[in-house]
Amino acid sequence: MSDNSSDRIDSPNDVNRHAENCEEAIDCLDIGELSELVDTYAGTVFDRDGRITAWNDGARDLTGYDADEIVGSHYRTFFPAAARDTDRPSRLLERARSEGAVETDGRRVRSDGSRFWVHELIAPIREGGAIGTPADRADELAGYVWFVYDRTEDRERERKLREEKAFAESVFDAQPDVVYAFDADENYLEWNDRVPEVTGYTDAELAEMAPLEFVAPDHRDRTAEAIRRVLGEDEYVTLEADLRTKDGRRIPYEFNSARITDDDGTVLGFTGVGRDISERKARERELREEKAFTESILEAQPDIIYAYDTEERLIQWNDQFERVAGYDSAELTGMDPLQFIVPADRAHIDEAINRIFEEGERVTVEGRVLTREGERIPYEFNSARITDDDGTVLGFTGVGRDISERKARERELERLERLNGIVRTIDETVVAAETRDEIETAIVEAFADADAYRFAVIGRAEPATTGEGYSWTPVTWAGIDAAASEAVLSSFVDPPADASVASPLETRTVQRYQSLRESAVDEWAADARERGYRSVAVVPVTASDRSFGALVIGAAEPSAFTDREREVLQEFGGTIGHAINAMAVRRLLYLDTVVELEFESSDRGDVCIDLSADAGCDLSVDHVLPLTDEVFVYYLTVSGADPETIRDVAGDDPAVTELRLIDADGAESYWEVVVRGSTITELLGEYGARLHSKNVHEGVAELTVQVNPDVDLRELVGAITSAYPDTRLVSKQTVDRSVETRGDFRRTVESMMTEKQRLALEAAYHGGYFEWPTRNSDASEIADRLGIARQTFHQHLRVAQGKLLSAYFEASE
Repeated sequence: MSDNSSDRIDSPNDVNRHAENCEEAIDCLDIGELSELVDTYAGTVFDRDGRITAWNDGARDLTGYDADEIVGSHYRTFFPAAARDTDRPSRLLERARSEGAVETDGRRVRSDGSRFWVHELIAPIREGGAIGTPADRADELAGYVWFVYDRTEDRERERKLREEKAFAESVFDAQPDVVYAFDADENYLEWNDRVPEVTGYTDAELAEMAPLEFVAPDHRDRTAEAIRRVLGEDEYVTLEADLRTKDGRRIPYEFNSARITDDDGTVLGFTGVGRDISERKARERELREEKAFTESILEAQPDIIYAYDTEERLIQWNDQFERVAGYDSAELTGMDPLQFIVPADRAHIDEAINRIFEEGERVTVEGRVLTREGERIPYEFNSARITDDDGTVLGFTGVGRDISERKARERELERLERLNGIVRTIDETVVAAETRDEIETAIVEAFADADAYRFAVIGRAEPATTGEGYSWTPVTWAGIDAAASEAVLSSFVDPPADASVASPLETRTVQRYQSLRESAVDEWAADARERGYRSVAVVPVTASDRSFGALVIGAAEPSAFTDREREVLQEFGGTIGHAINAMAVRRLLYLDTVVELEFESSDRGDVCIDLSADAGCDLSVDHVLPLTDEVFVYYLTVSGADPETIRDVAGDDPAVTELRLIDADGAESYWEVVVRGSTITELLGEYGARLHSKNVHEGVAELTVQVNPDVDLRELVGAITSAYPDTRLVSKQTVDRSVETRGDFRRTVESMMTEKQRLALEAAYHGGYFEWPTRNSDASEIADRLGIARQTFHQHLRVAQGKLLSAYFEASE
C-alpha cells in the first residue's frame, strides 16, 4: 500500500475504511469505546495473518516507519529479537483473537533500532465490522486493529521515582536519630529502625500508636500543642520532651518536626527527627550547678560593683560601673558616691551611707543613677561596711542592680489597677445607662479624668462606602479637641500604609502605638509632642462579629498599654459592644415605631424549617429563650404530625439536643426544643433585631422580623440571606405600635382575673407568702383570712399567677 491520503488512519472512520478495503467484509466498523483512543494512540490495521494493511501518521511518528516501507510487514517487526524468538507477537495476536482484545505493556523497536516502551491494545475485526469480539463469534476473522501509546517517558519517570524512593529510604534508615511520620489524624505512617530500637516497641505495636503515647505524661500537653501548631500555623516546630520507652524509662529528646503538604498545599501530616539529648542535658545541669555556685558566692553582686573609703572616695569598681555611669577610669577615681545619684534621691542615699558607717548595717536602698549623659536609671543598692581583721572600718562596698524592669512592672500594675478601677466604674454606669450616648460619654470622661491617661475619644464604625473595611467617625471625646479627634486620631484607627500595622476594626483586636514621639510616622510624632502624650491604644467596640466603633486612649508613658492592659481593654471593648447591642434590643421593645421585615425561607439550615419539611407538618414558633450564645430553647406549636413522628424526625437532627412534649391536644402538640448552634435568633440579636413571628408550612417559613429604624437594613438583610441562602425578603414596612402604660398593663391583668383570683393573689403578696427563704405566712393562714379552704386558695392563686405571667410575656412578644 502506498503512503497517500487514502491509506492514512487519522480517525475511527479511517480505521473502519481500511479494514473494509483489507477484507471487503466490513460494511460498518463499530469501534465503541476504542474511539477515544485514536487521538492519543498510534492506530494501525492488520490482516488476519498479522500483516500491516493500513498506517497512520501517529504510527509513523512513533515507530519511524513510512507507510510504503512498513505496509505488508508483520506485527513482529516491532519486537526485539528475544521476543520474536519466543514467538510473543503471534501469541498476543492469538490472545486477541480468542479473548476479543488484549492489552499489554512492553518494549518495542523503532526503524532506527532504538527501543521504546509502549502500552498497546490489539482487538480482532470480524466480518461485518465488529471489533473486540471473542473467537466464539460466528463471524470470521477479518483482521486486527492495533492501538499503541508511547510510555517511554512514563517508565523513565517511574524509574527515577523508584530511585529517589530507594535513596530516601536509605537515608531514612541510616539516620542515627529516630525518624517518624504521622498523618493529619496522628496515625503513625513511617518510622526508621531506630524507633523500635529506642522505644522497645515492635513494628506491629508502633503501627497502632499515637504520638503522645511516646511522651512522658507530664510533657504531653505541650507536645499536643506543638503538634497542633505544626499542623496549623507553623511549618516547623522544635520541642524538648522526655521520650518514654516501653519499659517506662524516660529519655530527654529534642524533636524537630515539619508539616507534610501536597502540591496544592493540603496538610497531609507531619514528619520529623528526634535526637537523644541526654548528654547535652547532663552538660546543662553541670553548667547550671556551676552557675548557681558562682551566683551564691556573688549574691551581693548582681550588677555594678563599687568600693569607697571612709572619705567616701571611689577606690574600686568593675567594668559594668563604667559602662553604666559613662565615665572613664581616670574620671571615676576619687568621685563622691552622691555624684552618681539624681539630686532628688541624694538625701536618703546619704542617710543610708551614714547608717553603714555608724551602725554597721547592711543597707539596701533604691535610688536613680544619673549617668554622664543625663539618663536616669532606677537602681537597687546593696551595701556593707569594709573592715580589716582588727575591725577597723576601711570604707564600704556593694553592688547595684538595675531595677528598670521591676519598676516598669510596678508601674504596669499600678496602671492595671487604675484601669480596672475605671472599667468597674464604667460598668456601673453602663448598667444604669438608658442611651448609647450616655455610655460613650461616661467612657471618655472616666479615662480622661484618670492621671495615667491624657485623653479618650470614642467613634462609631460604618461599613466603607467604597471597597472593604470601615470608616470611623468620632462622636464623643474628652481631654482633646474635636479637630484633633477627627484629623490625627482617625489615622490610628485606620493606619497609613507606611505604618505597617493593620486596622483594629479589621483585626477586632486592641492596637497599641508606643513611644510615639520617636515614631517614624511624622504626623504621629508631631502630634504626640504637641499634645503631651506618648502612647495610644485603639480598642475595637464589638459584639459577636459586628463592629460598633473604636475607643482611642492616649497615655503619658511611652510604654503604656502592655499585654495585660491590652487584655483588659480587649474584654472591655467586648463589654461595651454587648451593652450597646443589648440596649438596642431593649429599646426595640419600647419603640412606638419599628421596621418590620417579612421573609420567606425554605433553607434547611434552619432547624424549624428542617423539622417541618421532614415531618410534613405545620409549626409556629411561640417563643425563643436564649440560654447561652449557642444554646436556645424553642417553644413550638406543631400540627399535622403526631408526637412520635416529631420525636423521630427531631432525633435525627444533630442541632436538637433535647426535646420535651409539653402538651398535646387533638391535632396540635406543644413542644420544648433545645437547639445548639447558630440560629437566626442569634443572628438577629447581633443587629438588635428580634423575631416577631415565624410560621412554617411543610418546610416553607414566613418570618416577621422587627428592627430599630436606625439599623442598616441592607446589612441586616445581607447577613440573613448570606447565612440562609434559600431566603428572600418579601416586604418591608414601618409599623406604629401602641405604647402600653403601667396603668394599661394593670387594667389588662385585672380584666383577666376573677375577683376571687385577684383577692387570693393580693392576700398572698401582702401577707408575705412569697417571702424567701422564710415565708411570713403559709397557705392555711391566708386561706383562713379569706374564709376559704386551703385547696381553694391554691387553685385561685395558681390561676391568678398563670394569667399574670401570660399578660407579661404575651405583651413582650
